[in-house]
Amino acid sequence: MDNLRTDLLALQGLDEEIARARATIKEFEPRLAEVKGPITTLETEVEALRQRVDQMKTDVRRLSSAADQKRERLRQYETRLERVRNLREEAAARTEMDLVRRATEADETEAVELMEQATRADLKLDELMRNLEKARAESEPRIRELEEARGEAETALAILQDRRNNAAIRLDAAALRLYERVRAGRASTVLAAMTPEGACGHCFHTLPLQEQAEVRSGAKLSRCENCGVILYIA
Repeated sequence: MDNLRTDLLALQGLDEEIARARATIKEFEPRLAEVKGPITTLETEVEALRQRVDQMKTDVRRLSSAADQKRERLRQYETRLERVRNLREEAAARTEMDLVRRATEADETEAVELMEQATRADLKLDELMRNLEKARAESEPRIRELEEARGEAETALAILQDRRNNAAIRLDAAALRLYERVRAGRASTVLAAMTPEGACGHCFHTLPLQEQAEVRSGAKLSRCENCGVILYIA
């Protein structure tokens, strides 16, 4: 039974190391996020501005096409104007031509304004891209350092997990099931030493005398009736 207790305590020690290793790995995420923060912000701004520039250029092409179509209509009206038969038809044709001409000018004006905006946005995009490359260059050593450290921590965790699996395989099956059941419960630990006064070393609940005697005898694995941990004599 002493060997079993030793093996269970070793398994608990490994589980505690694994928990600390996982916590260490988890700490890398916010640290990496902090270092990558300025890069992520710039990447978001670059992508948003790029989409805006693309949309403006699409709108410019749409307006230019619309202006071309209106100019073609205007040429058709000019041809019709040559064939009008009276002043009334001429006045109607000229009115329609005037409307088309103003609509064409509006499209052209808007296209020019959008193109100017797109040009300014392109310049801003170039500036953002330079800032992004600078931020990446400045942050790359720290990011690489953190990622390498995280990789080392992940390797250490994998080694611990292998050691844990090997230790679990060597344990008595019934004892391992009990250990895993207690570990899955509400207690923060699996094994705890009973105090000289006969109390649980985890929750400090005083055990009945008979249970104290069972723990001291070490004949079987005994659990605290209050918190459920496996008790042993140190």
